[in-house]
Amino acid sequence: MKCPLMSMKSIIEVEFPDEKSAKSAVKALSHEGLAGSRSRSEVKRKGKTILVLINADDVVAMRATMNAFMREFQVFESLEKGKI
Repeated sequence: MKCPLMSMKSIIEVEFPDEKSAKSAVKALSHEGLAGSRSRSEVKRKGKTILVLINADDVVAMRATMNAFMREFQVFESLEKGKI
C-alpha cells in the first residue's frame, strides 16, 4: 500500500561539455522514465545541463531509479573521455 508520507522527490543535475552532448544524452535517457511502476522521472535540458526529476513512492524505488540514471551518466562520461 502506498503511503503518502513516504513519497519523495529528487533532482539530479549534470553539466555536459556542450549542448550537442547534452541533447544526445536527453535522447538516450528518454526511455529511463518508463522503467518502474513505483517511480516516475522526467529529463529536461537547459543549455548544456541536464536535469532529472524523480518522484518515487518509497526509498527502494528512489534508490533504484537514481542508480539507473547514474549508471547512464557513467557511460556518457566514459564516452566523453574516450574510454569506450
